Amino acid sequence: MKKILVINGSPKKEQSTTMAVTNAFVKGLLSSGKYESETLTVSSMNIKPCLGCLGCWGISEGECIIKDDDIPMLKSKILAADIIVLSFPLFYFGMPGSMKCAVDRLLSILNTYEGQDVPENKSFHGFRYDMTGKKLVLISGCAWNDFRVFSPLLQQFDCIVGPGKYTALFCPQIKAIVDQGMRPRLIRYLKSYEDAGLEFAENLALSPETSERLKKTPFSKDVYTQILKMNWQQEREKGKKHS
Repeated sequence: MKKILVINGSPKKEQSTTMAVTNAFVKGLLSSGKYESETLTVSSMNIKPCLGCLGCWGISEGECIIKDDDIPMLKSKILAADIIVLSFPLFYFGMPGSMKCAVDRLLSILNTYEGQDVPENKSFHGFRYDMTGKKLVLISGCAWNDFRVFSPLLQQFDCIVGPGKYTALFCPQIKAIVDQGMRPRLIRYLKSYEDAGLEFAENLALSPETSERLKKTPFSKDVYTQILKMNWQQEREKGKKHS
């Protein structure tokens, strides 16, 4: 059996709305009968911040000098996985802090920088290890209804992995459809990601048609605006009660 490693980077752990989409996608992958999966939750792990010492590029090349936390285990599981799924909500146009902390500590996966020029359409540093056949899927949800909000995140992963070298599934409005309890709509929405997971398992890629279909937001702009207005009004009322 090939291995799927899901890395849940949401501070809300299993309550993450983004993980609802991720679980549907992984369900589709598993339905192919080709894979087994494991989920690691970053906020439940012992991960110390990167020291910025670059020891993993020099002193202990290829290995972080910090040994007494969960990064060595995480790195080994990444290197053993066939499909790596990164799942987290968009925080301030990027990764949540705990997820960024983990990614920083995985710098040793990349080659040491020795003044080389930036390659065209590749990882800026290139990989220290053989990544042949590995697939990276990035799943991120947010409250916006405009995909441009994910642009900074895409730029970062283009630098780390290389443009077009990973599959990005972005889920605007996902929190609203989960929080509103619109079960029939939510079931249809998640089923589209389950179907996409099965397609990915068969082809290790998604067709342009599937990618475009997944970009369709659950609500029209006008309906979504009203949902947000009601949501923030309820939040303000809660604030008044606690003040």
